Amino acid sequence: FCELARSGRVMTGDPPGHEDGWGLAFYRQGQLVVHKSGVSLLEETDRVRGILSAARTSPVLILHLRKSAWANTSCTRHAHPFYLGNSVFFHNGVVYDYQKLIPDIGLPGPPADARDTEVFFYHVMSQPAPELDRAFLDSVATIKQNHRFSALNCLFSDGVKLFAYRDYAKEPDYYSLYKACAENSWFISSEPLDDNLRWEMMAKEEFLAINPGDMAGRATGELG
Repeated sequence: FCELARSGRVMTGDPPGHEDGWGLAFYRQGQLVVHKSGVSLLEETDRVRGILSAARTSPVLILHLRKSAWANTSCTRHAHPFYLGNSVFFHNGVVYDYQKLIPDIGLPGPPADARDTEVFFYHVMSQPAPELDRAFLDSVATIKQNHRFSALNCLFSDGVKLFAYRDYAKEPDYYSLYKACAENSWFISSEPLDDNLRWEMMAKEEFLAINPGDMAGRATGELG
């Protein structure tokens, strides 16, 4: 995972690396724990390894490497994930006209300096559907019908399930999302991480809801 910060896949014409920040989330005794930074993960590898060691018993673990689409936002404030209560949200892609989503968001809305992913998340959390997965799919339907985007690849959780979604309007080779299952654990990743696992590319518009409690195991996601 750490090596992807240096050599992870990028869009055509972009410089290599995902070094505009990192973030990870897990659950300790059912409560969300978030760590994130605006510094390259390559500069904080020891810190991240220490956090991951402490998260070994979490049923859900999600990690993100950021390659920013927005100037002057490589800071902890804009690093993923974004979260409210026990719900946490990671996104790979750009919603270009995200400002047009803001009027649909209930109060309190996102901060004034929010960019597309944070606005996307607040839009999800403002949906009337009580279930996080249904609220997410309702927001996705709105974006796909009325807005411009590059991709809507997302990993998110409510502390009970890990949700994964893949969708793109361009660069399908870059906006990839793979799934694998081994023993009692699920893995979702932008790129295959372990040659010993059998990775399968998620289809366009594929949505997964994984409940680690049903398999007495763990669900791990990586997005970047």
